[in-house]
Amino acid sequence: MNHPEIAERFKKAMDFSGITSIPKLARRTGIDRGYLYKLANGEIANPHKYLDRLSESMGICPVWLSTGRGGPYDHERPSLRRGVFKTLVTVIPGEGDPFEIDITVPDLFNSLRHVPKQPEFYQFFYIVETNDHFPGNTLLTVEKVRRPGPGLYVAWYPKDGVKQLGCFNYYYEELELKHNRREEMDVIGRVRNMDYWKVDEIMETGSVL
Repeated sequence: MNHPEIAERFKKAMDFSGITSIPKLARRTGIDRGYLYKLANGEIANPHKYLDRLSESMGICPVWLSTGRGGPYDHERPSLRRGVFKTLVTVIPGEGDPFEIDITVPDLFNSLRHVPKQPEFYQFFYIVETNDHFPGNTLLTVEKVRRPGPGLYVAWYPKDGVKQLGCFNYYYEELELKHNRREEMDVIGRVRNMDYWKVDEIMETGSVL
């Protein structure tokens, strides 16, 4: 092994991306297995030829992979931060009942490090104005399938004759999983992401800014 530094960074990049073998990386990138094995063994000083392809496939910074400068996620490409897509969102207005519309939301699934990537595994809720549980202009990405485990969960509950969106926590106390859910709450799912998001689309109740 003549170049242990690049070999070590290459192995770390595979671990960060969840790629467990050279053959899997070869299938993902289209790069010859022999070349990748040489890179992993330190027989290649720098993967200049395939640097962009490797970095994109593993979701890491090409400068870090090539030189070791900075960190593996220093790239944070603007294209990932600005990614958006349209989807059905349940809007929680300040007054009145919730309703559904198609609006633009951040494309979390465009990130190479997001698992799982399928948007259909999630549902979206937009809180227009501050309520008992969330600040205004909050966008929630919520898992559709209820899986066990700790985290922040959202649920419907009645308040003044109107269906409201609230939240509660599942948490471990020693080895026992507990929660602070109120009895009248109808659980929706666990929150995967919470973000502040400005909605410019015209809704049924008017313009939400």
